[in-house]
Amino acid sequence: MINKISIIGAGSVGSALAFHLLNKLDLKDLVLVDVLPGLACGIAYDLEDTRQFIGFRTQITGSHRISDIAGSDIVVITAGKPRQEGMTRSDLLKINRTIVEGIAVEIKKNAPESVVVIVTNPLDLLVYFVQKRLGFDRTRVIGMGAGLDSARLTNLIYQKTTVDPASIHSLVIGPHSKDMLPLLEYSKYNNLPITDFLTPSEQEEVSSRVTLRGKEIVDQLKSRSAYFAPSLACADLVASIALDTHSLIPVSVCLDGEYGVSDIAMGVPCIISKDGIEKIIEIPLDARIKKTVDDYNLSFRQCTIS
Repeated sequence: MINKISIIGAGSVGSALAFHLLNKLDLKDLVLVDVLPGLACGIAYDLEDTRQFIGFRTQITGSHRISDIAGSDIVVITAGKPRQEGMTRSDLLKINRTIVEGIAVEIKKNAPESVVVIVTNPLDLLVYFVQKRLGFDRTRVIGMGAGLDSARLTNLIYQKTTVDPASIHSLVIGPHSKDMLPLLEYSKYNNLPITDFLTPSEQEEVSSRVTLRGKEIVDQLKSRSAYFAPSLACADLVASIALDTHSLIPVSVCLDGEYGVSDIAMGVPCIISKDGIEKIIEIPLDARIKKTVDDYNLSFRQCTIS
């Protein structure tokens, strides 16, 4: 049973995630941690005041002490600098790798049995570095990225078709970046191929646009980044772990031979349960997609040795 979930980083994504979890789960303890004194505590007080409206009994703690995550079943890392206009992923990696690796040391010390969910970008590289730093089994270090990308693809498909969005099941795999791989051939509407509802030009348009959706949002927000959809995507993933749903969700995980690559992290469809990733699902890839995965493998390795 999941009794305690901790969120490290009480910014927009972290605080929205906490709110969604209170709506989704019957938790004993929910902890928010942030290095900025008073921020997590103030968010916790505000969340407590929603108790009448939501009806939860959860004990909410806001703190600047990371040791308060002790005994957590699930730890979510949202801390780090958000990507801003003009910032490259290399720039972001230099800043956020230091932050999340420091957090990983504290998780290993205070919550050694936890499942760790990473939201901070650049996601796949940070999943890789955090898993190495933690020394946890790879199935307990999960990146929330491909699930968000798949949800974004669903939205773009809906805008072209106006079919029931709840009945669209999209699939995006690969890196959580512009090099992601939208797989329309595996995307369905009520178990029918979604390609039956889109013209070839529309298929090309939605596939192209979803790869730049994050940048499109950042370009508009300037100094901020998306948080409504990311927090909901993360809440869906965390709830699947907490409720042991065995749901099929695309997530970032360190691969060990799957899809013909090893020692890299990328988004792939996985069965999610109480212990994290129960099973990695391999789907056949055509030659074009396989080449893209191989190219990503090379670029990923360059980043990890630089």
